[in-house]
Amino acid sequence: MARAAALAPPLRRVLDRLGARGEALALDELACALFALTMPPPGALARRLVASALGLRAAELPEPLDLRALPRLAAGAAADVPLARAEWIVVDLETTGLSVDDCSILEIGAVRVAGLRITGRFQTLVDPGRAIPARITALTGIDRTLVDGAPSVARAMRAFAAWAGASAAVPFVAHNAAFDERFVRRALAAHALPDWPGPIVCTRKLARRLLPSLRRYDLDSLSAHFGITNRARHRALGDAEAAARALLELVAIGCAERALGTLGDLLALQAQPPTARRRKRRAEAAADPPAAARAADGVGSVG
Repeated sequence: MARAAALAPPLRRVLDRLGARGEALALDELACALFALTMPPPGALARRLVASALGLRAAELPEPLDLRALPRLAAGAAADVPLARAEWIVVDLETTGLSVDDCSILEIGAVRVAGLRITGRFQTLVDPGRAIPARITALTGIDRTLVDGAPSVARAMRAFAAWAGASAAVPFVAHNAAFDERFVRRALAAHALPDWPGPIVCTRKLARRLLPSLRRYDLDSLSAHFGITNRARHRALGDAEAAARALLELVAIGCAERALGTLGDLLALQAQPPTARRRKRRAEAAADPPAAARAADGVGSVG
C-alpha cells in the first residue's frame, strides 16, 4: 500500500541485521546480502536488484545507501510533512477470521486525524456473503441479523475509498497495522480500486519504541496506559477511535522526547529495531512458550 513494497520477513531480517551496523552500504554489497549472491553483480544490475527488493525506483537509490534512510525514501511525498500538519486515516476492521485468503471483512471503521485532532469518522457494516463464525459473533456481537442489508465488500470498499480520499502524503494507520493492511490491500485490488498510495503507520510498533517499559502492547493495554475509554471494544469504529487517540499521544511523546518533526522522522523511528530490553523479553518468551502466550502482544487480532 505504501510506495515501497511490503518486505517479506527474511528480507526484513537481513535489512535489520545490516542496519544494525550503522554504516552506509554499497549497492552491490546490499544486493549480495538480499539475494544471497556469491559474487557482487555489476553496478547497474545491483541497483535494479536492490530497487526491486525494496519496491523503490532505481534512480532514487543513493550510492552508498544508508539503510536508516529507507523509511524516508519509501515515504516519498509524505516524508517532509510536519507532524503538526499531517493528515492520517486510522483504520480498524472486524473480519470473519484471521486469514486474508479465506476470510472476509465484516465491518470497517476509520477516523480522520488532521492538525493533531480528530476531524471525521467512517463506519459501515459489511455483508461478507458467507456465514459468520460463532466465535466472531461472540467477540464482536456481529451476526447475520446485523449484516443483512449491509453493503457488499465491493460497495463498502468503494465508500471507504471515496471517504478516505487518500494521497501519497496520508498514512494508513492501524494497531497491528499489518493485519488491517493485508485485508484492505486485498479488497482494494479485488474490486479494481487504487492501491493506498501513502505509508503505513502501526501504533503498536510506535508504542514499542516510545514506551519500552510497557509490558504489553495490545490496544487494551495501550488505552489503559493513556487513560483512553473505548466504549465499543471489538467494534471497528470504537477500536479505530481508540487507536487514533493513542496515535495522538504517541506523536506527542515522539515530538517531546525524540525531537520528531516530520512524518519521515516518525517512519524512521518506527523502522528501528525494538530496544534491547524488549529484545530480551522476546528471547525470554521464546524460551518459555506458556509465558509467551500469557504476554501476547495482540498480533493477529480480528478487532
